[in-house]
Amino acid sequence: MTDLTQIAVPNEGPIRDKIEEIYERSFPPEEQITMRDLLRAARKPEVSFDAWVDQSHPAGEDGAAGVVALTFSFVFPDLFYLGFLAVDGSARSAGYGSRILTHFRERHGDVPQLLEIEPLEREAGNYQQRVRRLAFYERNGFTVTNMITHEADQTYRVLARDGIVAPQRLEEALNSVTDDPAYFSRVTTD
Repeated sequence: MTDLTQIAVPNEGPIRDKIEEIYERSFPPEEQITMRDLLRAARKPEVSFDAWVDQSHPAGEDGAAGVVALTFSFVFPDLFYLGFLAVDGSARSAGYGSRILTHFRERHGDVPQLLEIEPLEREAGNYQQRVRRLAFYERNGFTVTNMITHEADQTYRVLARDGIVAPQRLEEALNSVTDDPAYFSRVTTD
């Protein structure tokens, strides 16, 4: 990934602030996990919370100007899960999301890769955004599964590429990275 590098999100400073800005602009409040909890989860060896920096951009005085995206993910011997992928609004449609997904496929292509999206519900206020998001992931090799996750009062559709895992295994993996019952997931099928 020429000029695109990932760095762990620091606990404080301008890069962390830029990541928080991207995160808060990209996800509605009801879908967000606190930055404190994301950083705490990233202390676990299987969890990564990363800033993606385009080295071809000037870093700026504070070093954060080159930050173009964030990811929150975890990997186990039998699966890779992408919890969050967000590209800064000023950097969208420049191929960063696809480049990041390609990186993950190259690195973890030997195990199923899973993620969640909001379900396609026509009555949703952001229906067109949901359709575009699904199309983006499908262009990058993901397919819709029959799995649905239930987290707090939110429901998501699971997408996968390069294989699949049992719903029980996904539920176990999702719940293993948090100690807070507020973030526990239940996985069902339709």
